[in-house]
Formats: sequence, structure tokens, C-alpha cells
Amino acid sequence: MHVPNRIGQIAHAVGDDPRPCNLTLRDPDSRDRGSEMTSLGKKVVSSAAWAAVETWGRQVAMFAVFVILARHLGPEEFGLATLAMIAPTILATVVTRGIPDALVQRAEIEPIHLDSAFWLLVATGATLSALIWAFAGVVAEAFGEPLLEDLVRWTGIIVVVQSLAAVPTAVLKRELNFRLFTLRTLTGTMVGGTVGLTMAIAGYGMWSLVLMQVAKAIVETTVILLGSSWRPRMAYSYARCRELFGFAGPVIVQTLWTFVNEEIPKVILGLFLGPVAVGVYAIARRPLDLLGEFLLGPLAAITMPAVARVQREPDKIDHFFNTSVRMAAIAGFPAFVGFAAIAPVAVPLVFGPQWASAVVAVQILMILGLQRTIDSLCAYTILALGHSKLVLKLNMTYTLFSLVLLTAAAQISLEAVIAALVACNLLLLPVFLFYVQHTAHIDVSKPLAIFPRLAGAAALMFAIVSAWLLAAPDDLPQAVTVAAGIAIGAPIYIAAAVLLVRADLLKARDMLLSLRE
Repeated sequence: MHVPNRIGQIAHAVGDDPRPCNLTLRDPDSRDRGSEMTSLGKKVVSSAAWAAVETWGRQVAMFAVFVILARHLGPEEFGLATLAMIAPTILATVVTRGIPDALVQRAEIEPIHLDSAFWLLVATGATLSALIWAFAGVVAEAFGEPLLEDLVRWTGIIVVVQSLAAVPTAVLKRELNFRLFTLRTLTGTMVGGTVGLTMAIAGYGMWSLVLMQVAKAIVETTVILLGSSWRPRMAYSYARCRELFGFAGPVIVQTLWTFVNEEIPKVILGLFLGPVAVGVYAIARRPLDLLGEFLLGPLAAITMPAVARVQREPDKIDHFFNTSVRMAAIAGFPAFVGFAAIAPVAVPLVFGPQWASAVVAVQILMILGLQRTIDSLCAYTILALGHSKLVLKLNMTYTLFSLVLLTAAAQISLEAVIAALVACNLLLLPVFLFYVQHTAHIDVSKPLAIFPRLAGAAALMFAIVSAWLLAAPDDLPQAVTVAAGIAIGAPIYIAAAVLLVRADLLKARDMLLSLRE
């Protein structure tokens, strides 16, 4: 990547600061190892708590905003706004992942690492935003939607805005300081949501969705810059950036590939079935993303920094992984399967009757939630151990599968495309688990042992709740029908889970409590 000569001259004049950064980790063989590990355990638990507050607060606030917007806007408007966000969503990963991840993962860093990374990422973000602005017309022409051109141009601002907060965010993650993230996310969500709702009520349609995201990004970056104690100096070192790229390079490519894979369904739906299908897909993804972030977000947020801090101790990594996956599965199975059961009534009730066509799509996508209870934690664990190339290879394989299967399914229907999406993920899951076990030395069979029994408990709950929805009186209010379904399903799952996995529940509880040690 080209670096401006002026920045290089500044680095030469200032020189590399030889002083170690105050974020440097202690040697694991130091004499006060015991007290350090005790402090680390407390930080992990505290970070998980703040990550949970941030994740849950954001999801509740954004879901409320999303529901109100869905009642004011139709599938086509959602579809156009979703297509407009594809380019910045993919390209922003260049500045938000990779180098920031390398700053978190490295055992030791110096101040010049942080300064160099900051200026490189800001320059990269500005360049990418300019490219999005310049090629907005090409994107609109590709989808055959002239209205997309101006929308795409405005979304491009998000990339350079997010680049400003990338390094301060990495510093906070390295310190396992998630408290400021909570303020950042909740403030950004509230301000962005207010902008979006105000514009939607005023009749601005798809613009309300796009400018909501722009406002949210600006506010979140402002909070991080004001709240972080770290400040960039006018210093740059090409050599220090090269040190970071050893880990960051594959992560950037891998993350780009991951986001490309996430956007492939939207692109294929937009090209073959139009913006209405994209809008229905966007609505169908919301329950999955909400439940996934709510249940798995806190664990995923702390997995990489926590594992990176104990990367020389495989037994502690295996212990953390085993505990995390068990807890994710115990909570995830009833949530994802339960929502699939009540979806026929819940989706029209929550989003409005115009979104009834999204019910089947929602139910199919819940299968991905079950998979995420294992594969998301696997990915973050092996990334923390430096095996980013493995994730990249698997993502590249997934791309080939998805392009073929999703394109073929697009000739049939929206539901066929979503079913093909789930099939692509499930086909590659065994391969992923095999390589994770042999590369990261994680015994994946331990937490997976309870999955069949949890699936049995969830299947029983699904059958009984579905029977209730069919038998419920037609004149019964939808809200009452959904509430009764939840009231029926929850105790059934709890009873079945206690019967089938009681010992595992107790063990997971003990393992969670032992994390402090």
C-alpha cells in the first residue's frame, strides 16, 4: 500500500520511539504471574459484562427503531437502502479490521505502532470514501436502479469516519476496557435512530435509512475520540506497519471475504429478483441478527482479546472455549428454534402485515443461528492464535459454493435462495471444525456433546408451540397468541433440558464461575 512521502519524512525526522508502550504484556514466566492472571480473570468477566450491556442495549434500541421504520417503509425502500450500504459495509473492513486486530493480538507493541497504524488507516479510509463517491453511478447502473447513485455517495462517508476510531478502539480492546464502547454504541444508536425516525415520519423514505447509518457512525466515532486517553502523534514508521501486516494482511483479506460472503445474497437477489426481494431478506435477517448479537455478541466480543492474552496456555484456551460454546448453545437453541415456532404470527405482528411474506425466510434463517453458537467462537479463537489464513481459505471455499448454489436458487424464489444460503454454511461446518481442532488444538467434541440433546428439547418445544398456533382461536389478538406461545414453550424447553442435560448445565455453571480463577 502506497504511503505518502510527507508522512514518511515525518517518521524519519521523529524516529521510532524505543520506549515500550504501557500496553505491553508481561512475560508469562514473571514472578507475579499469579496476581496477573487473577487480574486478567476479573478483567475478562468485567469485559463480558460491559460487552453484554453494549450489545443488548444496542440491539434493543436498534430493533425498536427498525420496527418503527418497517411500519413506515415498504420492501422496495428497504431494498434500495440495503443495496446502497453494500459497498461501504465491505470496504470499511479494510480500516476497521486487520491492523486494529494486529494491535490487539501482538504480545508487545510500542507507541510508534499505534501512531503509524492511525495515519495509515485514516489515509486509506479517505481514499476508499473517494472511490465510493466516484463509482456510485457504476453501482446504480449495475443494479438497474438510478436512485442508488446518490444513496451510495452518501454512504461512502461512513468509511473515512470509521477509520478515525479504529486505533483508539483497538487500544481499548487491548486493555479489555469495554466500558466506553457501551456509551459509544448507545449514544450512536439513539442519535442515529432519532435521525432515521424523524426523516421516515417526515416522508423521506429510503433516505431515512441511509442517513441514520451515517449519523450513527459519526456519533460513535466522536464518542471514541473524545473518551479515549490515547492521542496520535505526528509520527509514522513504514517498518512498524510491516510488522503489523504479518498478521493484519491475511485478516484484512479474510474479513473482506467474510463481508463479501455476507453481501452475496443481497447482490444476487438484487440482480435477479429486484429490490423488493432484497428488502424482504433484510427484514428476515433482523430477528437472526438480533438474537445472535443478544445471545452470542458478548462472548464473541471478548473471545479474541481474552484468548490472545493467554495464547501461550492451551489448557486455558480450551477451558474458555468449552465454557463459551456450552453457554452459547444452552441459550441459543431455545431462542432460535422458539422464534422460528412463533414467526408465523410474530413477524406480521412486529413489522406489520406488509411483511408477512418474510415468515418462511425468517424460519429458514434461524438454522444459521444454531450454527453460530459454535462457528463464530471457533473463528475468533483461531484468529486470536494467529491462524487467520485458515479462516480465509474456508471463506474462499464458501464463496464458490454460494455463488453457484445461490445463483441457481435465484431462478426459483427468494425462499430457495435463503435455503441455499443455509445449505452452504452447513456443508462447510464439519470441515471448519476439523481444521479448528487440529490447528488450534481445541477439543471441539466436548461442547458439541450436548448439542443433540439440546436439539431434542428444542424440537419438542417447536412442535408444541406450532400446535398451539394452529389451534389458537382466530379472534384471539396476535399479541396474546404470541405471548401464550412463549409461555407454553419456555417451561417445556426448560423441563426437557433439565431432564436431558442437567449434569451439563451444572458443569457449565461451575466452569463459568471458575473463569475468575
